[in-house]
Amino acid sequence: MSEGSAGRRVAAARVCRRFPEAFERIARGDLHLCAVCALAPYLTHENATELFGACKGKTRRQIEELLAARFPRPDVREQIRRLPVRVPVPGGAGEPVEAAEPIGPPTQAPDGLALTASAIASATEIPVIPMSVGQSPGRPAVSGARRARELEPLSADRFGVHFTADAELRELIERARALASHRLPNGDLAGLMKLMAACFVREEEKRRFGVGAKPRRTKAEAKPARDAARAAPPGGVFVSPTATEPTQSEGRATPAGKRGRYLSAAVRRETHGRDRGQCAFVSAYGRRCDARAFLELDHVKPFARLGASDAANLRLLCKAHNLLHARNCFGAMHLAAKIAAKRRPGRATPSSAGRARTRGG
Repeated sequence: MSEGSAGRRVAAARVCRRFPEAFERIARGDLHLCAVCALAPYLTHENATELFGACKGKTRRQIEELLAARFPRPDVREQIRRLPVRVPVPGGAGEPVEAAEPIGPPTQAPDGLALTASAIASATEIPVIPMSVGQSPGRPAVSGARRARELEPLSADRFGVHFTADAELRELIERARALASHRLPNGDLAGLMKLMAACFVREEEKRRFGVGAKPRRTKAEAKPARDAARAAPPGGVFVSPTATEPTQSEGRATPAGKRGRYLSAAVRRETHGRDRGQCAFVSAYGRRCDARAFLELDHVKPFARLGASDAANLRLLCKAHNLLHARNCFGAMHLAAKIAAKRRPGRATPSSAGRARTRGG
C-alpha cells in the first residue's frame, strides 16, 4: 500500500477501536473508509451515534459539507503567493528540482500564482515560498495525485476556494479590481469573483438561451410603425392604426418557411426557464438528472423525423443523456457511423454540405 492508503486504514482502525459500533456500520455498508477518516477528528462518545447515523450512505463530499455545517471553521487566509520554480539539474539524471530564489519583490511576471480566494491581499510584494522541511529536492511541491480540493466547505454557506493562476490571469484580476474599485473599495477578492462570475453567467445565459434578451419586433409589427412615421404630416397629429384594424401586411398570407434547426431566442428562453437550467432527464425510478454542465437543446421528437423546433418539443439534456436519447431513437450503429463520419479528416464543412444538399434538391 502507499503511505496515504496505509494512513487512512490506520486512522479508521483507531476509530473502530474507540467506537466498536463502527464495525457493524462498515460491514453493512453504511460507512466507507473515507467517511470514517473524515469523521475521526470530530467523534466523541456523546455525538458518535448521531454522526454515524447522519453520514449513512453519503459520499465524502456530502459528509464534508455536513461536518462544515455542524463544526464551522474560520475563513481561509487572504494571500497571493508565488509558487516555487522547478528547474532541471544540470548534468544530473534530468529530474527537476526547485530553484532557490531570494525573498523580495518579483522582477518579472511570475509563471504561476496560487490564489486562495476569500479576499485579495493588499500587499504589493509577493513572497517566495521556501522549500518545506524534509521535502525531497527531486519531488514537486504539489503533485497531481495529491492536489488540494478546489472547493473546501468551511460552514453551511461558506467555502474556501483554491486554484492556481498564471501571470495573465493575475493581471486580469488586478485590472478587474481597479475597475471595480468604486463598487469594492476594500478590494475584496471574494466579492470581485462573485461580481465577475455574475456578469459572465448573465452574458452567457443571454447568448446561449436568450435569458434577459430584449425581444425583437417582427416585420408585421415593425412595418405599421414605420409606415406611420413616414405618413405623418409635418406639424400635424397622426393617429396610428389600432390593433383591430387589419393592415396590409396582416392581410397577406405569410408563406410557410422552410424547416430549419435555427432556434429563436424566445424558444431558447422558454425552454431554459421551464427546465430551470438543468438536465430534464428523469430515470425509471423518478430521479431527475442534476447536471448543469454541457447542457444541449434536444428535440423530444427528433428533427430528422419531422420534429418541430418549438419549446413544446425541446428540452435541456446533458451531453450523456442527449447521446442516450439519440441512441434509443436511431440505434447504436447509426450513431457510431455518424460520429465516425464527423471525426473523419477532410470531411466537408457544414456550409459546403448544406450547399450540396441544396443543389441536389
